[in-house]
Amino acid sequence: MHGPLGLLEEGRDLVACFRTADSARRARSAVEACGYHVALTTDIPEGDPLEAFRASSRPFPVGRRLWIDPGDPGEDRTPPSRIALRVPASRAFGTGGHESTRLALLALEEEVRPDSRLLDAGTGSGILALAAVALGAARAVGFDTDADAVFVARENVRRHPFGARVGLFAGPAAAAAGRFTIVVANMLPEELFPILSVLAARVEPGGRLIVSGIPADREQSLTARARFRRLRLFSRYREGSWSCLCLCRGSS
Repeated sequence: MHGPLGLLEEGRDLVACFRTADSARRARSAVEACGYHVALTTDIPEGDPLEAFRASSRPFPVGRRLWIDPGDPGEDRTPPSRIALRVPASRAFGTGGHESTRLALLALEEEVRPDSRLLDAGTGSGILALAAVALGAARAVGFDTDADAVFVARENVRRHPFGARVGLFAGPAAAAAGRFTIVVANMLPEELFPILSVLAARVEPGGRLIVSGIPADREQSLTARARFRRLRLFSRYREGSWSCLCLCRGSS
């Protein structure tokens, strides 16, 4: 909504870069209104912080099978036992550095099957949709209300031979048609709760809704809302103060 130029992850922090100080201040006010702490810095030297981040980034493993590379394209040093996901740091969220992304990747590693069809809500960089097909899903569809994010995701999809099994579109959750074996959403509760009913309706009987980006102290609120939508807690992943919940829809 506030049009950041780019997003990058520094440890447990998410850093957003804006073109002007006024834009940054408006974004800070909106985020603080949701109860999150924000530190604002406006005295930044000229340069591209994302370029510096990419240059200093190193690939890292996630789970048993994935190898995440958030740096600039270069020599491929992927271990033979792992699958590379190349998602250079950009203005779209999702390079695998944040706990919420890593937790969602771990959940997908457990849940994806060869016949899985996946919907990635708020796809950002496209990393979760790419991970799903890399892990063997038959098809993944990602969407985002931010058209710039979808542009970045398309660039990332083209970097992967299995990217042909990923479809992308810019639009709201209501525009996603059909039902899916797995629906995954890596977003904060303030973004998730308004569309939870729509996402739950996209999960086929016996399927999974994987939600990450949930502060651990908000788990109970989410599971209570999920029960009203015939979803029960199936498994939980946690790192630091972040949670990823895997919810199961009844088979009938």
